[in-house]
Amino acid sequence: MQSLETWLGARGHTLAQTLDLRRDAICEQVTRKLATSYPDLCPNLPEEDPELSQQIMFQQTPQRFHTMLLAALRFGTLTIIEREYRWLWGIVQRFGVERVHLLQQVRWYFEAVDTLVQLSLEDRAWLNALESVIEQIVLNATTIPPHQSPYPRMAAHPM
Repeated sequence: MQSLETWLGARGHTLAQTLDLRRDAICEQVTRKLATSYPDLCPNLPEEDPELSQQIMFQQTPQRFHTMLLAALRFGTLTIIEREYRWLWGIVQRFGVERVHLLQQVRWYFEAVDTLVQLSLEDRAWLNALESVIEQIVLNATTIPPHQSPYPRMAAHPM
């Protein structure tokens, strides 16, 4: 049996193209679920600033996840997703976003893919495995204490 990495290398690029064809429908479904399930999320975003409005956040978050997933599929590496969540976690906590919100968005994204994208049984099985790995990445990334970088500090350059 092949590994997830082997599958990503063999099928990732093709799957990325397939998912991107349904991007709008997938992201719209996730946006609706976010808005209806978490109407009080990120109440501190000023409505007068269109770049920071809650509705924009609900629309852009699934788009960002989609883009991140496509990059991981095309490049055949999950490091992209891990780094993104580690970086993101330190920021979104300030706006009331919790681990459960991130995990739920991942689940809703893959549910949308399941209902909106025609895939082979093999690709669907590997996509389910990928979802589980991404959920684990979110769990790992969100265990880092706030304001603590997961990356080691660089030593000062000796002069």
